[in-house]
Amino acid sequence: MTNLEVIQTALRRVGLNSNASTFKDGARTYLNMVGKDIQSREKWNWLFKSSTFNTVASTQTYSLASDALTPLSFRNTTEDHTIIVMSSQDLDAADPNHSTDGDPRWVIIDGVDSSGLVQVSLYPTPDGVDTIAYRYYASVPDFTASDDTNSLDGYYSPVVQPALVYGVSALYKQEKGDDQGSMVDRQEMERVLGVASRQNANVQGNRTYRMRRSDNRGSSKFSYSPQEGSLS
Repeated sequence: MTNLEVIQTALRRVGLNSNASTFKDGARTYLNMVGKDIQSREKWNWLFKSSTFNTVASTQTYSLASDALTPLSFRNTTEDHTIIVMSSQDLDAADPNHSTDGDPRWVIIDGVDSSGLVQVSLYPTPDGVDTIAYRYYASVPDFTASDDTNSLDGYYSPVVQPALVYGVSALYKQEKGDDQGSMVDRQEMERVLGVASRQNANVQGNRTYRMRRSDNRGSSKFSYSPQEGSLS
């Protein structure tokens, strides 16, 4: 589906002119609102993404992709090793003036830059050009009229897209005083999201999970070490 198809289908459900620019603008605003609601429901598999950036010698801070909401992991693909996330307080305690340079082994989530993009700092400060790959949980940007003909497939899984229609029409019906109709569409939205949620829970297939050792770099309370003489 395209943005416009969602908007016009929702407007027809409300009984409004689906070609009127005023109604389409209102529906688009509701589309962005409903989208934020859906995104916040759970960790949807279609919002996990990855990207890269290249380091610059003597430059410590970098901005991530425009849709990066939550950074998850980092690795140096040039030097073939992972980069561990650490807190800014731990970095300041270890090296108050951040004077060490070399091959980055740690990354600090440093808030956002002046454009609102997630910003990270590498430590030690890079002394050359490396490619840093990272995984992140994405956000969907607000749509404008120029996005109307774009496909939603790059932003929302097809199984979720009908929920956008019902969500937009529910909000518009509520605005027009049709509380009963709004409730019906809200229930339809929740039904679609329930199906999508069950599919989302199964996306990992037959993956198995193992607890990490406490002496690993991961965070866990589990550890195991054999007692001397217990094994033969």
